Amino acid sequence: MGIKDKALNLGKKFKLDSHHAIERFGVFFGIFVVTGAIVMVGSGVAAFKAGRDALSQTALYTQEFVTSKTDLGGDVDGIYTNESGDKALVMMHFDDSARISYNAADYQAFLLGSDTSLNSEPVSTGGIEGSFHVFGSTGYAGVLLDAEEPFDRQVLNLTVRANAELSFAEQDGTANPDELLGDRTFAKYDQWRVFFNPGASGAEVIPALDALAFDPARAFYDVVLETQEAELRTSLDRKLIEMRTSLAQVEAYTTDLEMTKVDGLFLRPPSVPASLAGDEITGVSAAEAQDGVSTLTLETDQVVPGGFGLDWRSGDVYDGYLDALVPSGQSFAEFLSAKREEAADGRTQGVSDMQWILSDGSSLTDDYQLSDVTMRPLTTVMNNLSRAYQDYSTGKAEYQSDLMLELLQMDISLRGVQSNSTVRDDPDFLTTLY
Repeated sequence: MGIKDKALNLGKKFKLDSHHAIERFGVFFGIFVVTGAIVMVGSGVAAFKAGRDALSQTALYTQEFVTSKTDLGGDVDGIYTNESGDKALVMMHFDDSARISYNAADYQAFLLGSDTSLNSEPVSTGGIEGSFHVFGSTGYAGVLLDAEEPFDRQVLNLTVRANAELSFAEQDGTANPDELLGDRTFAKYDQWRVFFNPGASGAEVIPALDALAFDPARAFYDVVLETQEAELRTSLDRKLIEMRTSLAQVEAYTTDLEMTKVDGLFLRPPSVPASLAGDEITGVSAAEAQDGVSTLTLETDQVVPGGFGLDWRSGDVYDGYLDALVPSGQSFAEFLSAKREEAADGRTQGVSDMQWILSDGSSLTDDYQLSDVTMRPLTTVMNNLSRAYQDYSTGKAEYQSDLMLELLQMDISLRGVQSNSTVRDDPDFLTTLY
């Protein structure tokens, strides 16, 4: 019996031949129903698993916010926790131009739970206390939550209300989106909302939240300044590499002076400006180091006018740099003011003042026409060496003045946070829905 005959017999046995159309329809319909059920169950399981994965990993659901009445925009920097997971900091900052109150007493907050669709539900983590921190006049503010237990993996709905409105936005008569969701308080009060999940693995652990007492300056450094400082350190290292290259060019082109002659004449090595003489770049770059750690250092006896001779590798912004620079009895404001005056008034001998003397005592720039084709080899080597010195001089000024000042400005910013931060930590600050 062939395969075709076996198939026909099997169809007759289960009543799937052409004489049993109704029975055949029932069998196929049953197969489709069972298959569909399996697919739907599989999709449901996959969706549930995806939702659980998102809930376990996603810490921040709101990247930006706008206050409901004054229309002030801001960003949510992130959600930060401690090692044990029972503290959480929601860090936010307003646009630079936003007129906000720097007094933490002017704010209060409300905390609700939410499902993955951001519908309200009770908070599942017990014993949450809250405080509001304004980090000086930086535009940064944060809500610190302290729970009796590690935070559950639950989306939380935090509404922050500003009781002091320092700006006014014209209302266009359109409905506020939150009113459409049934929360009319956004039309009555100036407030904004953040959705976040402090129990998720995506929340970043920072040292400030593991300290016995909350230090706003430490938190501001951990969240804001540490990354900026790391980027600036990369720029400082990159500038040192550029300066080292310029010094290598200076050495090569100085050697060219003795080897380049016109009718027996050659250029003597020029007198180097005191601001550059003897400078060296020691150490190795990160790419050259076996451990990947750069040790490049500028060795110099001269600091450019308005610049800073700072050993930036041995410290960081949190520990502070200004104390090592500011003379005793002088404030850092006075010190920086004096540096600005020094930069404006300081005039030292530079590359443009270098004299290019030939072996016979004559001057290449004064006694010959630079367009003279005969002297072109000497003019070329002079230009090469002059350009290398100028590149190094420019790099040194950028390194000691511009980049070092950026580092000190971070120090000043942190000191402002230390001196001017405000906090509201009374029991009435946070209302939690359980």
